[in-house]
Amino acid sequence: MYIERIKFERTGGFAGIRLTADIDVNKLPEDEKRNILKLLDEMDFEDLPEKLSGKMPMPDELVYSVTVVSSKKEYKVVTGESAIPNDMQPLLEILESEAKRQMRAKK
Repeated sequence: MYIERIKFERTGGFAGIRLTADIDVNKLPEDEKRNILKLLDEMDFEDLPEKLSGKMPMPDELVYSVTVVSSKKEYKVVTGESAIPNDMQPLLEILESEAKRQMRAKK
């Protein structure tokens, strides 16, 4: 899959702070880009359901939305922190770091 952009959003939590990023994958450092693409491929991101839910949502839990934009289609997955698959955690950490970096750059 050829990926152009990744849209990331983290909402919820005790403080309710929203964190977002619109990431142009082609502008990332090559090693980071390779790592993201590898993680997406390993978890078969495009085959995941749009909403991942756990058995018991937690009050004030963080909710993550990841939209992968390819040249032909968008794939979106929304998950609460109680339902994050283990193989998705590293991707969310990278995207959250990039969102924080973008937020600092805007200040």
